[in-house]
Amino acid sequence: MTEMQKKNEAYKKKIVVRNTAIVIGAAVVLILSFIISVNTGYTTLTPLDTLRTLFGGGTEKENLILFDFRLPRIVISMLVGMGLALSGCIIQGISKNALADPGLLGINAGAGMMVILYVMFLGAQSFLSVFTLPFLALAGAGVTAIIIYALSYKKGEGIAPMRLILTGIAVQAGISALTTVLVVKLDETQYNFVATWQAGSIWGSNWKFVLALLPWLLLL
Repeated sequence: MTEMQKKNEAYKKKIVVRNTAIVIGAAVVLILSFIISVNTGYTTLTPLDTLRTLFGGGTEKENLILFDFRLPRIVISMLVGMGLALSGCIIQGISKNALADPGLLGINAGAGMMVILYVMFLGAQSFLSVFTLPFLALAGAGVTAIIIYALSYKKGEGIAPMRLILTGIAVQAGISALTTVLVVKLDETQYNFVATWQAGSIWGSNWKFVLALLPWLLLL
């Protein structure tokens, strides 16, 4: 084995050790955050109370606090974090830019505009909104991605990362301007719903929201 091969092998082992340490560290932080979150709130539940409730030995009040209030919010927060990480990896891989994100390419602007159109025509309190909003947002993001891809594609050269990013910024600016015009036409209830949805909130989250988000993460 040559000196260069030895250096390459040592470098690969170093990368494996580093990545393993990062994964283990992140898993430990996630578990600790989960434990702290479950036991934190207006009503205190000790770790022993939490374990007893998880295995079916809790009181009615403890079951309500844990299964209806805390666990859904913790799970939805974890799923959202996973979704952000996965989307970031996908966008950075496509654009070959470590700083790229869906906002930079304008994809999230398309998703937001689709949600606004849905709220304008069907209302903020539509019965199926929890399950249809993720699908519509995905459709809006997909259409926007296709537009960006088509505009940045050049025959004979394909997709250049820099051209892709610049096209995404331009499309994002145009969609944001159109979104601003649409937002002005919303009533107060619709505006509050859209603002909360775009900003992101786990307040009032329940298992229905978890079921609405989980299938899309499994697809990723």
